[in-house]
Amino acid sequence: MKKKKKKKKIASIGEVVSGATPKAMEPSYWDGSLVWVTPKDLSRLNSAYIDTSERKITDAGFESCSAAKLPVNSLIMSSRAPIGYLAINRVPATTNQGCKSIIPKAGVSTEYLYYYLTQNIDDVKRLGTGSTFAEVGKSAVESVEILVPPIAEQKSIADILLTVDEEIQRTEAIICAAEKLRTGLMF
Repeated sequence: MKKKKKKKKIASIGEVVSGATPKAMEPSYWDGSLVWVTPKDLSRLNSAYIDTSERKITDAGFESCSAAKLPVNSLIMSSRAPIGYLAINRVPATTNQGCKSIIPKAGVSTEYLYYYLTQNIDDVKRLGTGSTFAEVGKSAVESVEILVPPIAEQKSIADILLTVDEEIQRTEAIICAAEKLRTGLMF
C-alpha cells in the first residue's frame, strides 16, 4: 500500500524571515560587501541561483535595520511588486522588504522547495493583499502548505529538474547564438 504524502505548512519546515532597507540617505550603509537582494535582482535571473545583487550594504547598514542575514542555501521569494520571483542564495545575503525568505530546516531540500513553489506560486499569489499592489505577508507565507516527501525523494526530484533547466539554458544559448549569426549574415 502506497503511503499518502502529507502537506505541511511552510512554518513547520523552515523559518520565514522578512527583509528591510537601511536608510537610503546614509552613505555609510551602502556600497559594502553584503549582498542585498530586491525583487528587481530576482527578476533578472535566468537560473535558480543568486550570488550577487545590484546594490550591496555595509555591516553598519545591516545593523541599522531589521533585515535578517540569510545563510547560504535559503530560498528568497519576492513578496510584492510582483509576488513570486524565486532564487536560492549561493552566498550569505539579506533582502529588502519586498522579499520573504525561507531558511529550510534539516530534512528539507531548498531546491525541492524552489521547484515546488515555482509550480505552485499561484497558491502564494492568491494570499496577496493590498490596494496599490498585492503583497504577501510573513504569516501568509508560513501558512502555505506544500507536499514534503522524504528527503531522498526531494533531492531526486530537484536533481532531475535542475538537469532539465540546465539543458533548457544551453538550448536557449544555442538559439540566441544562431539568431545572432542569422542576423549578421542577412545584413
